[in-house]
Amino acid sequence: MADPIFLVSDVISLSANTAGVLVDYIRKVKNAPKEVKFILLEVKTITAVLETLETTIEQIRDPAHKAQLSESLVQCQNTLAELVGVLPPLEAVSVPQVLDTPQTKGRSIYAGLPSQTKSRRLSQFLHAQVSTDYRDGHCSPYDQGARPMSPSGSRMSASIRVKWPLLQQKANDLLERLKRHSSQLSLSLEVGNAMNLNAIGNSVKEIEAALDDGEKRRILAWLKPKWDMREFQMEQHEKQEDETCDWITNSRGWKEWLRGGSSDPDGYRRFIWIYGIPGAGKTVLASFLIDEIAKHCCYTGVSYYYCYGVRNQEETMPLLRWMVGDLSRQAGRFIPKELEDLHQTGIFTIPGLTSCFLSLCRWFQENGRRVYLVVDAVDESKAPRKRLLDLLIKIGTDPSFENVSLLMTSRDENDIREAMNNLSSPLPINLNRSFEDEAELVSPYTEITMSNNDVKCAIRTYVKKQFARSSKFATWPPNFRETVENDLARNARGMFRWVACQIDVLERIYLDSDRVREVISNMPEDLFGVYAKILEEIPSEQHPFARTALALICSNTCNIKSADVLVQASLHNVQHGFSQIYNVKTLKEILGCLIKTSDLRKRPERIFTREDDNITLQKVSVAHYTVREFLFALPKKQGEPRPAGEFALSDPEIRTLEMQVVFNGLQRWGMNRLLNQRYPSRYEEHCIEMSEAALREGRRGHLIKNESVWKSVVPCLSPSSPHIKELTNQRLRKAFPRWKKLLAFEEFPSEADRKARTPTPIRPETGILASSILLGWPEFADKFLKDLTPRTKESIWTDRFIIDSTVDDSIPRALTKKNSMTLIRLCVVWKRVEFLEIFLDAGANFAHEPYIIHRALRDPYGSRGNEDGSITGRLLRILLEAGADPDPPGFKYTPLQYAVNHLEEGWVQSLLLEGRDANSIGDPSGKHPCGSSEVEPWHSQTPLEICETTNPDWNMGQEEEKEKARKQVRLLLTQYGAQRLAEPQLGGESPEVIELGDT
Repeated sequence: MADPIFLVSDVISLSANTAGVLVDYIRKVKNAPKEVKFILLEVKTITAVLETLETTIEQIRDPAHKAQLSESLVQCQNTLAELVGVLPPLEAVSVPQVLDTPQTKGRSIYAGLPSQTKSRRLSQFLHAQVSTDYRDGHCSPYDQGARPMSPSGSRMSASIRVKWPLLQQKANDLLERLKRHSSQLSLSLEVGNAMNLNAIGNSVKEIEAALDDGEKRRILAWLKPKWDMREFQMEQHEKQEDETCDWITNSRGWKEWLRGGSSDPDGYRRFIWIYGIPGAGKTVLASFLIDEIAKHCCYTGVSYYYCYGVRNQEETMPLLRWMVGDLSRQAGRFIPKELEDLHQTGIFTIPGLTSCFLSLCRWFQENGRRVYLVVDAVDESKAPRKRLLDLLIKIGTDPSFENVSLLMTSRDENDIREAMNNLSSPLPINLNRSFEDEAELVSPYTEITMSNNDVKCAIRTYVKKQFARSSKFATWPPNFRETVENDLARNARGMFRWVACQIDVLERIYLDSDRVREVISNMPEDLFGVYAKILEEIPSEQHPFARTALALICSNTCNIKSADVLVQASLHNVQHGFSQIYNVKTLKEILGCLIKTSDLRKRPERIFTREDDNITLQKVSVAHYTVREFLFALPKKQGEPRPAGEFALSDPEIRTLEMQVVFNGLQRWGMNRLLNQRYPSRYEEHCIEMSEAALREGRRGHLIKNESVWKSVVPCLSPSSPHIKELTNQRLRKAFPRWKKLLAFEEFPSEADRKARTPTPIRPETGILASSILLGWPEFADKFLKDLTPRTKESIWTDRFIIDSTVDDSIPRALTKKNSMTLIRLCVVWKRVEFLEIFLDAGANFAHEPYIIHRALRDPYGSRGNEDGSITGRLLRILLEAGADPDPPGFKYTPLQYAVNHLEEGWVQSLLLEGRDANSIGDPSGKHPCGSSEVEPWHSQTPLEICETTNPDWNMGQEEEKEKARKQVRLLLTQYGAQRLAEPQLGGESPEVIELGDT
């Protein structure tokens, strides 16, 4: 007897052909015998069993089992061959023949047609099974009997109706035989599945990582993306209305999807695509289906993901991270080896995470469970979406993921439609089939449009429930209320969102019946028109508040954590004196259905202590993603206004507004607090937190380039600003490390100041420039100096202050509270060459800095000794070229002696170019430049003598380089007339003692 592996393919081919004939017959014959419909259902059942058996048949090794299966397949094949002969012939229409003849064997009913015609017929055929009734507004597609008759349909003739009782007995007999075949094949399938599960179980054991529970938890914490989908699901769950989404779950097709899909022409595949226009309720429907799936599988093996345009990200990687982590937890923290490998590298990859997902699917399959995946709003993923679509199509169609039922929702966007249309010629279910046209009858996915009659009925239900819930509409006369309900439902065009906005508008004017009639008679056709109408109704004096609020709500970076903070931030452009009228309640009244507010389930993390930390906080977001699209929409034609008018937004405008709000808030620190409120408000905390982030090096450019933002930033950098003084403990300083650096600045008290115990105030410009040095922000200093008057510039170079190095580890320890600083001195001691060049270009000089060269030579290799001295060389060159004294008198050694002692050729050359005295030595009775009492032998040697005897502490293995440097320094010295011996220069005048810091 033939091998069952080959037989099963033949029987599947015959059953698919037979099902096609039966479906076509039922569609073309009005009131076809019910026995024919019963036979069709049984043939579909057998087809599904056979196709499942085909995937596991190779696991059957027992010869007796294989022989029994072969016999069952032959009997089934014979029964199927008899079926078509039972059908009564048609008079008006000839049914396409698919019986096995030498000419037609192995060919589909569309064989012989041109390829384009076949594709078109196939598309029409599949849409007729799934989506046509949705698109045309006919009855539900789930009721086969309710399908409208083809215009070319035929009735059974009178003679055939007389003969049918004789054929009926034969049909019933065949039906009983089919049921027996189905039972026998199902039994074989169970045996095959048992073998297959054993194999899967062994493979799962091989792919699981050997980790303890703590390691598993750490990996899952690392894997989790920023956004928690459970929070989104809870938000959408609250929007569900009874009897508005169950139109899909009541269908036979939905139950097929839950079981793993069907290959029947009119059945649901395991991959469903639901599409619709904006506002059609796709996301709420997805949340409802997620709840239903969770009930079905006891929340084991189900994962979901909501794409969200506000995130402005490509969603493939976050989707995979969430799915893998979510399913792993449901599987008792099952960690595939691939996931452990990814964790060790610390890098996420799409192939790696896809492999992890596949391993988890195998785990669920071993445990007898399917995996259900729902992905909502695929169109909201940042374009291009090819990577995301490729992943979803792979999961939905690749046999490796056969245990996954996938449902995705989106708009019918061009790129998504194109990707799905590319599946119109799917891979054959069995690659061993000899005929290629049969594959055209099997679609790899099921598409459902939201523009269908069931959705229209659901909208009508939604309207009635909303009206019944509102106490305002209860005051209307019943007839008037019913008229408004009908008008709303009739004009909704399948958009739940449109209805919700109209109801919100009507609730505002419900007392004015004439106004209500006017609104009903002039309802905009689309959502953009509705939003424009709502904005037009906002009083002009409230526009600044409303526009700022909408901009901040739509921002991807503003990070406003609660509604009260949003209200305070939105007062940015509100005239002083009117701010008290705005609160969260007025915010909702002004913007209405454009926004949504909800209580925060988890309190935002706080940094400052507050007295009102026990109150309930709310969050605000756009009510629907189309609101953001409307505000950002460009004009349809060049020269036309944007749809949102003066409320129109763009990302650059929002970034500018954010920074203005934040830095203006810092300037008003402490001014708007309640009476007896000691601690910073949530809004003040938001301002200092966001400004801290804005001071990062990668985000500073915008603060300088935009003039309005610049003017807000400058006053905030004053070290005496109240928000800086608020950082009173180490916890707060750790939270704001950039602002903390400005605490290092202190005013320097003179002797008179010490006696009076009050320091002489220095110019605020000096403090701001010192802040720019502490922050390492030379671009700020350059722009700030250009805005100062010449007189101010001349004065700031002499201001003295203190830098406390203990405030921050990045500040050199040479800067102590013992030593006074000027801006020039601070640049030199800290070796901030970029600032020194800016200051010199702005007119700084060394009239009050006679010993600046010695200061430049302090810690020449950095405070930790890990630099190569090039920065010191550059610093010397700039100072000397700008007129600094190369040989200040009154010190134990000269700068040239110091440079030669370190064999630094570049330093020596710069000093000789300006000083031109190669024999200069220090004053034995002079002071040590660093305030030390130590005396080194080289202090009394000439530079040439030092060159011959010095042995600087260079790295090991650099003796050859050291001798090369000695040779070069010797050459330089002799070129400038250096002598080997020289008399000590006595009698030099000692300068005032200065200390450059601790040694």
